Amino acid sequence: MNTVDLVASSDSQSRKLVGWSLLTGLLLLRIPLLGFGTLFAEEDWIDPVFEIGTYFLTACLIWWERERLADFHIDTLAVSLIILFKPIQTLILAAFGMAAHPLAFPRLGGILLWIIAVALFLALRFSRPRMARISRASIGWFGWGLLAGLLTVVLLGYPASFQVEDVPARLPQVFPLVFTTLRGLFYQLGYAAVTEEPLFRGFLWGYLRKAGWKNVWIWLFQTGLFMLAHIYYINQLPISFWILVPVSTLVLGALAWRSKTIASSLGAHTMMNASGFTIGTIVATLRM
Repeated sequence: MNTVDLVASSDSQSRKLVGWSLLTGLLLLRIPLLGFGTLFAEEDWIDPVFEIGTYFLTACLIWWERERLADFHIDTLAVSLIILFKPIQTLILAAFGMAAHPLAFPRLGGILLWIIAVALFLALRFSRPRMARISRASIGWFGWGLLAGLLTVVLLGYPASFQVEDVPARLPQVFPLVFTTLRGLFYQLGYAAVTEEPLFRGFLWGYLRKAGWKNVWIWLFQTGLFMLAHIYYINQLPISFWILVPVSTLVLGALAWRSKTIASSLGAHTMMNASGFTIGTIVATLRM
């Protein structure tokens, strides 16, 4: 092996080490901190630290793998959604009665999320990585993801209905229902989808595949890991933990696997979170 090969091999190992270190940081924030942290304690600082830390490490990984993002199911549309909708989350918090939330703009947490988003945008803008333009196929997969998320929620509406505590005496009116769902779509895209999809269906999937794992085993493994990340449901919302989370995660993983872009799972995750409780409540009302 000549000197050039040795240098290339060393750079490759260093790149893997940094990538795996950032991924490990994301998993530590998601499972020990948020998952088990909120299971055993209700500390106000846990969620803001998790969200800011996760967004920062996700931005670092996007920058670090900017020339290889396709290996992680991340395309230009996915990057655009990640950069845009986390800051939008802070504005929705401020505009709809949650101005005291640590991540509401212009509180410090919200400002930090804006700084990370702008820094990532500028870093990618000036480095000009080889990324294709947003394609019709990617937009189409985002749309199919929204539809798949809605269908999944409808199919899971019956078991979900047994977790609704305050069942209304009659069905909700259409306009408030539509407004709440639309607001939820914008919020959940930044809150849950942008936080979890790049990690579980993006970088985790890509690094495991580079390590030699088969897609089917990654699909199953990420489902188990995602359940563990939601361990705080196990006592208060056992139906969510044992049924809703694993089934939804299998759908999210299948979408990213089939489409090769987390744009699809971003759409599905957004719809699941935005409409899940509403559909469960409607079914619970109809059961009365």
